[in-house]
Amino acid sequence: MRHEEIEVKFLIADLPAMRQRLLALGATCSTPRTYEENLLFDTPDAQFRQQGRLLRLRRDRRNRITYKEPTTHNDPDFKIMQEYEIEVSDFAQAHAILAKLGFVQVLRFEKYRETFTYQDAEIVLDEVPFGTFMEIEASQESIRALVTALGLDFATRLVSSYVDIFDAVCTTYSLPATDITFAAFRSRDIDLHTCQLH
Repeated sequence: MRHEEIEVKFLIADLPAMRQRLLALGATCSTPRTYEENLLFDTPDAQFRQQGRLLRLRRDRRNRITYKEPTTHNDPDFKIMQEYEIEVSDFAQAHAILAKLGFVQVLRFEKYRETFTYQDAEIVLDEVPFGTFMEIEASQESIRALVTALGLDFATRLVSSYVDIFDAVCTTYSLPATDITFAAFRSRDIDLHTCQLH
């Protein structure tokens, strides 16, 4: 499946309160809180990272390989990517195939995600090792309307990937760039407001 992914993120201090706001608005929970394991792959010389591309193997309730690349048109107000995704039946075999094709695993990233739908938008509440976020994926107009309906300030949106946010955290706190796991961040007190996020 290929489609244009248009999204923004918001740093959310109180996920239960945001969940209630979504439900009160009429959003429907399409996938309850689920653990995700994401493995990111790159070429040995990190071409994907340098070019803003992503190759990911994800395991949650399904196994999927996703490839993303920047679009030819850019909108600084939103993160816009071309996304190609297929479901695979065997996570370990998919990992082996990517390795045999010459890709190297560069990052392991854990997350808990709860997914909602509202009109044409998909909204996710994410718990990542360094913070809690909401992502909204829809058309630009729908995103702006939903942000207003939820009482959020569009100016506080983020268009960075979680990997970019992780890099900002590592830079701010002088942390080694390890995997993004809950174990790695268990004893760390991270204030994302002190990081240079965009």
